[in-house]
Amino acid sequence: MTNVDLVRLAGSRGRISDSPTVDLVTAEVIRGGLQAIPKGQVEAAATLGLSYWQTQRKIVLPQALAMVVPGIMNNFISTFKDTSLVTIVSLYELTGAMSLALNSDSNWRPFTIEGYIFIALIYFVFCFSMSRYSHWVEKQVNKSKLR
Repeated sequence: MTNVDLVRLAGSRGRISDSPTVDLVTAEVIRGGLQAIPKGQVEAAATLGLSYWQTQRKIVLPQALAMVVPGIMNNFISTFKDTSLVTIVSLYELTGAMSLALNSDSNWRPFTIEGYIFIALIYFVFCFSMSRYSHWVEKQVNKSKLR
């Protein structure tokens, strides 16, 4: 096996090990949003003569997904931060790459603090950007409620 094959294998193991947890948490967030829809909404749709699938597509899902935007974005941010755990299956991400550089090259050792501060800054920028995007999506979703 070449180095490229080993990296692909490690990446696959990382995704496979992390996917069930992420999927289950996302499913629970969406289930909570679906349960938060009042029964009156479904009854009103039935009164209008909408079928089950029309009710789900036009009434229930838009309201439920609007309610769970913060939970889903929280899940995305958490998944992004959990990438550091993928180092366990031999796939180096930012923190693992920094450790590898520090251990293999003595020229990097004096810059340990700076390296980890830079990595923390990268994580902060990405997480803050996702958080701001989440607020923007919430505002877009709530514009329909203000009418």
